[in-house]
Amino acid sequence: MSTTDELDVLLYAWLSEPEARRAELRFNDYFRAAFPAICRYVRALRIDPATAQDIAQHALIKLFNHLGRTRRAADERMREAVSALRPLDFGAAHVRDIDAWRRQVRSFRDAAIGFRVTGEPQGTRLAWQESRNQINGRIPPLVRQGTHFISDVQTRVEPRLADLVSPESLSGSSPSGVDEPQSSEEHAVECDQEGAIDHGVERFLVRLLRYAQGRDWAVIDTALGCAGAVGFLTHTSAVRACLSALAIPSNGLLYTIAKRHFLDRLRARKFQTAQTVQQLADGEREEVLDTLDPQEANSRERTTLEAEFCRHTARAESEVPEIEVEARYREFLEFLRSPLTRAEGSLAAAAAKGKAKAEQARVDSLRIKYERLMAVLAALREHPQPTEEDIARRQGLTRNQVKYAIERIREEFNYFFPEFARDAQGRRKHQRAES
Repeated sequence: MSTTDELDVLLYAWLSEPEARRAELRFNDYFRAAFPAICRYVRALRIDPATAQDIAQHALIKLFNHLGRTRRAADERMREAVSALRPLDFGAAHVRDIDAWRRQVRSFRDAAIGFRVTGEPQGTRLAWQESRNQINGRIPPLVRQGTHFISDVQTRVEPRLADLVSPESLSGSSPSGVDEPQSSEEHAVECDQEGAIDHGVERFLVRLLRYAQGRDWAVIDTALGCAGAVGFLTHTSAVRACLSALAIPSNGLLYTIAKRHFLDRLRARKFQTAQTVQQLADGEREEVLDTLDPQEANSRERTTLEAEFCRHTARAESEVPEIEVEARYREFLEFLRSPLTRAEGSLAAAAAKGKAKAEQARVDSLRIKYERLMAVLAALREHPQPTEEDIARRQGLTRNQVKYAIERIREEFNYFFPEFARDAQGRRKHQRAES
């Protein structure tokens, strides 16, 4: 059985398990199978293994909360609403329609909650997918029917409702809803359901149900001249809202959650990186980061590489994409650590031969220098930037040690971010000219 087929079997075995404790055990089986698969998927997005594992775990926990808790809660709520729903005194046809709708909702619920697949050959995959789509396809007609029932009540009571409700009660959105990540299949179901919603009906429903909160329903029914109206609308609205929450999901939902979490982390990291780079480039105190001028670099090789890089990017100097900034900032940090990294490699090779005393001493020395460099870099990211004397005093360093660290940071920063260095230099020259 392929990994995909195995995940399908385990997913629906978990979701169809009625007993809560056994359902958690089923989820544990699903977790063990899905975790390595989702890690591979996230790693394909060029993420390091530790971050990929963190994202995979987050996605699985969120899936459990959404399907294992929210979906079960929606199931319970819908069963209670269907049981409490009673026809209004709108005639025999209305009674028949409500009874038929309740039967259809219960039939959908049983099919959706009890949906399972077996680990049979791949040829059966198309059959159960069609079955799943057919069950999910029942949702939009059921929602439309529920909307029709609410519209019937609206036609009869809305004129009297206007005498009860103040205009500000109109503000707001639908009284119920599930705002969770969706796979493409679930998004299609949701789009179909949106098409079944009449916004005029929704405004009426929100207006009435908000007014009914904390008030005696019987009194409101009397004022509206329609016995049982508030309860009918409450239960019908609850059933409609829960229908989409009971849609049979696919494993695509897990991958969607993981990808969204990855993108959220990327956006947050890019924002932090962009701020850090800009702070380093701006260098508020000239004695700390003087000009950040790439022309200060005397290395011919470095100038050539810089030119090649600028030609490769082919973008305006001040409009470097955030993703490039992040990648270059990571390379900048790795380059600062490179002497220690090489020494650690030499230590490992020497240790394998049993002679590593000198290599260990070099690693220890370089680690101290690297930690000092990172401490100074962290200080330079502060706002406002401290002076060299402040950094030296706080870190227990001499001013020469701080000056050396700053010069190295500035030199490498100029190389990795020439466009930011030029922009910062231009801003400072302009400020000096104005003063």
